[in-house]
Amino acid sequence: MALSVYRDVLQLPKAPSIYLLGFLARFPFSATGLVLTLHTVMSLGQNYMMAGFVVTSSTLGAAISAPWRGRLMDTKGLKRTLIPPIIVNLVFWAIAPFLPFAILLPAVFVAGLFSIPVFSIVRTSLSVVTPATMRKSAFALDSVITEFVFMLGPAAGTLLVFTWGSHVAMWVIGAAVVIAGIGLMIVDPPLSSDDIVLPARIPEPLEVAETGLERSPAAVAERIAYENTQTGQMMALTEADLGVSDSESARALDEARSLARKQLLSLGGIAILVATVVGSIILVAGDLGIVALMEGLGHKDFIGPVIAIWCLGSAIGGLAYGAMSRDIHPLWVLFGLSIVTMPIALVSNLPTAFILCFISGLGIAPSIASTGEAISRRVPEIARGEAMGWHGSAMTIGSSLGSPLVGIIIDVGGAGTAFFSAGLIGLVVAVGGLVAMRVHRSRVRARAAKELGIEAA
Repeated sequence: MALSVYRDVLQLPKAPSIYLLGFLARFPFSATGLVLTLHTVMSLGQNYMMAGFVVTSSTLGAAISAPWRGRLMDTKGLKRTLIPPIIVNLVFWAIAPFLPFAILLPAVFVAGLFSIPVFSIVRTSLSVVTPATMRKSAFALDSVITEFVFMLGPAAGTLLVFTWGSHVAMWVIGAAVVIAGIGLMIVDPPLSSDDIVLPARIPEPLEVAETGLERSPAAVAERIAYENTQTGQMMALTEADLGVSDSESARALDEARSLARKQLLSLGGIAILVATVVGSIILVAGDLGIVALMEGLGHKDFIGPVIAIWCLGSAIGGLAYGAMSRDIHPLWVLFGLSIVTMPIALVSNLPTAFILCFISGLGIAPSIASTGEAISRRVPEIARGEAMGWHGSAMTIGSSLGSPLVGIIIDVGGAGTAFFSAGLIGLVVAVGGLVAMRVHRSRVRARAAKELGIEAA
């Protein structure tokens, strides 16, 4: 395990700016759910169940639109993808504080459909600027940064609501969302290798060699030919001249994207997406369960510190995972996360709560990083935006399912039961997925051996 790999990641062109952009752009999205909840309860006079419907409506819209918006990024580019969401979010957040509950509920769904895909943009861009050998470390670092955002964002949203009221807080959130969208358009992070421009300055020995090559007769002739095509003195060859029409080229790209989609939605891809959903459910169990656990122990004042130590464990686990040289399948990561989550059910005092929540946190960031990196590996670059959209949808679906499910379990059996149940669900899914993949792999190998005529007697 060598932490120096993170230094190597941050030295890659554009990587630091992508991380900084992701950190800032995610802030308003991390506070949106809590601000909507507090607005529904405090300003609209509804109960927390109704507030949950509002948040679920918003996340459902975002989950539905994420793959579609990712496909738009692959086909139309970033700027054309972001213009409609920026306009819709500007209008929605401007009028949302004045909407009655009956109108707010469908309005947040529409706004969710036009949510800005920050997570997909950041992870797609990271997969472009980092080589495959460093992608696990790059995704792990991004997961750690995301942990800090979601630790600070809700706290900032709560402070806004209780300081200036929910109306002002919603306007601030809306302004931040629009600014994030405009910032993404201005920075325009690369979404394909064609978007990458190499640094103009190169090391001196290479510069000397390049200068010598530029003066060779072949290079001079090539440069003259290029200048002639740019000035119209010589007609440039087009796809039509080469016998490839625009429609044929577009059809080939569509077929490649369709093939990539089938690869993503194969057994292995679905296993990764299911692991993402279940990992998000366990994450929600941690969020809600820690609050209920501290209330049950009579230590409400320690809710913040315990969540902080849980997030610290996640950050350390994420950094350790990203620095590992060997690859670990997301289902094995989910298995480990489930194992370290279930013991929190045994917590009976404050010291054990700190210790076991820290240990449980060690698996959170690796779970997010491993699934994201595995998804990015399964598809080619031309369809990676859509693939990361599916990954984002899986995380959103897990959060949406987890909140009411974990809430019901807490109400019926307490916080300990919620932690144990979430871990048990993860354990069953991980073991079932690993067994299914092993059986499928054995069948594929047996079929291949039979076709090659080397079937065992």
